[in-house]
Amino acid sequence: MSQVYNSVPDQHMSLQRTPMRELSQDVAERIAAGEVVERPASVVKELIENALDAGAHEIRIELRGAGLRMIRVIDDGYGILEGELEEACLHHTTSKISAFEDLDHLRTLGFRGEALASIAKVAEVTILSRAIETAGQEEEQPGHWITLRGGELIQRGRRARLPGTTVTVNDLFYNVPARLKFMRGARTENGHVLQLLQRYALGYPAIRFSLLVDERTLLQTSGSGELVLTLAELYRLPLTEMIEEIDVRDAEGHYHIYGALGNRVLAQSGRQYITLFVNGRWVQVRFLQEALERGYRTLLPRGKHPLLVLHLDVPPAEVDANVHPGKIEVRLAEEDKIVAALTQAVRSVLERSPASPEPIDFPGPILATQRRLPGPRRRGLHVAETAEEYKAQATAPVSGEILAHLHPLAQLQQAVILAEAPDGSLYLIDQHRAHERIIYEHLRLTYAGFNADDAQEESADAHLLLEPVIVEMKRHQAELLEMRLPMLRGLGLECERFGGRSFLIRSVPGGEGGEQLVAHLPELAEIAAEDSADWEDHLLIGLACRSALRRGRELNSSEQQTLLKALANVAAPAVCPHGSPILLHYSRTFLIDKFDW
Repeated sequence: MSQVYNSVPDQHMSLQRTPMRELSQDVAERIAAGEVVERPASVVKELIENALDAGAHEIRIELRGAGLRMIRVIDDGYGILEGELEEACLHHTTSKISAFEDLDHLRTLGFRGEALASIAKVAEVTILSRAIETAGQEEEQPGHWITLRGGELIQRGRRARLPGTTVTVNDLFYNVPARLKFMRGARTENGHVLQLLQRYALGYPAIRFSLLVDERTLLQTSGSGELVLTLAELYRLPLTEMIEEIDVRDAEGHYHIYGALGNRVLAQSGRQYITLFVNGRWVQVRFLQEALERGYRTLLPRGKHPLLVLHLDVPPAEVDANVHPGKIEVRLAEEDKIVAALTQAVRSVLERSPASPEPIDFPGPILATQRRLPGPRRRGLHVAETAEEYKAQATAPVSGEILAHLHPLAQLQQAVILAEAPDGSLYLIDQHRAHERIIYEHLRLTYAGFNADDAQEESADAHLLLEPVIVEMKRHQAELLEMRLPMLRGLGLECERFGGRSFLIRSVPGGEGGEQLVAHLPELAEIAAEDSADWEDHLLIGLACRSALRRGRELNSSEQQTLLKALANVAAPAVCPHGSPILLHYSRTFLIDKFDW
C-alpha cells in the first residue's frame, strides 16, 4: 500500500498563525540575504512557500504573459488578518521568527518576511485575504484587500472570499526595464515555473496543485497524499508498480528517509528526475547527491539515472538551512550516518529491480484540452473520484462511430469494460467515468437551454424527494445561493430559503443515478454557493460525478452495450469532466507486436 503523506511535513502540523512583527536590526543583519526576485519563477516560489506555511490544502497558480503580465497564487490557508496585510509587505517583518535562536528550530519554509516586500517594489501587488480567527473555526467576516505599486500602498477595501489568500502580481519589473532585458522567451519562463511546481507537488503530495498558463492547464495533481500516485500523475507513468517506496529511519531519531524510486525500466539519461527534500525543502546538496549516485551507479547502465524522490527529515536543531540565499544547500550534524543510509536505501531497491529491454522516456507536460476544476476547493469538500489514477497515453483520436460499433467482451473488476473494435483492437472503458461524461454533457445541454427569466416553478426533468433535505449555509454562501435559485431550478434542483441561513431542497435532477445525489446535497449546495466565476461548471461536474455508475457495480452485456452507445454520442468521449481518461486503447498493431503474431 502506498504511503500517505501529510499535506505538510509532520513538523508543520502544529503550526498556528502568530502575529506579524518587525525583526530587530540585530536579527535581520544576522540572517543571510533573502531570495532575490530574479524572474517570475522566483515570485511563484516565494508565494507558494507562504501558502504552504499558512497550512494550505490546495494551491492554484495562474500565469499570463510568462508571468510578467500576471502571476496569481490562490490558497485555502489560514489567511492574513486585516490589520496585518500592510505589515506583511514591510521589510524584515515576519510571523515566523522573533529571535536569532529561532533559526535552530525552523519549522517553516521561509522566515525572513522579505518576499512580499521585495515583490511589491518591482510590481503591482494585490493581496486579498480572509483570515480564520481561531484554529478550526471560521469567523463570519469579509475578506480584505490591499494594492501596492512600487512598494507604495495605493488602494484597500473589502471583498467576499472563502478563507485563504490570493496574491496577484501584475506588471512584474515594470519599473526595472533593465531586468526585463534578461528575461527569456515565454516557453523558457513558463518551463521554470512548471519545473518548480513539479518539485513542490513531489514535496507535498497531499496538497492539490494546479498550474494554468494563459488559461491552459499544464499541471494538476489530485492531492491524494500518495507520492507514487503523484509521480504517475506528473510523468504520465502507466504503471505505479514500476515504483518502489523507501522508508528508513535510525533508532536514535537522527533521520527519517522516505520516498519513491523507479525501477530500472524508468532510468533516464539525465539527473533532472532526482529530487531531494530536507525537512520539506527542496535542496541541491553535493554530498547528498553523491551518496545517492553511489547507491545506483553500479546497478544502472552507464549514463543512466533513476527516477528518485527522497525526503530526509532531521531534527531542526541538527540542520543549518541558513548557508545559502536560496536555502537550497544545508549542513547536517549527522552527515556520515545519513550519507551511508541514503546510499544503502537506493541500492537495496535497485538490487531487486528486474531489467527490461524497453526504456520509458517521460513525455512533456500535458496541455489540457478539457476543463479541469479550476477554482480552489474548500476543506472537507471532495469529489467522488479521489485522484487521477493515470494519464492518457498518446493514441489516435477515437470517433463516435468506432465507439458505437464496439463489441463488449467482459467486465474487469466490476469497473472496466473490455470491448473489441471492428478493426481487431482492444478498448478498456472506465464505466464510472464514461457515465459521468454522459451525464455531464446532458446536464450542460439542459442548463444551456434554460432561461433563468422563465417563470417556471420547477424543471421538467426533476425528481421530487419524498422528504425535503435541509442544508445550512454560512452567511456569505446563503446570499450567493439565494441569487442562484432560478438557475438551480433549471437543472432540476428545486431549492428555497427556509429562514436564516437554512435552505430546503425538494428535488434533484431526474434520470438514472438521481437517488444517489440525496446523500451529497449539502456539499452540492456548497458548490452552488461557491464564490467563483466557474461555479456553474463545478456544479455540473459535481452532479455528474455523484450520480454516475459506481465502480463495483456489475453490468450485464446489454447494459455495457447501452453505456457504450451513449458514450458514442457525447462530444468528448475520451476524458471525464475532471480531465481523467475514460478510454485505454490497445491497437491491433500493438497486440501483434507484443504477442509476436
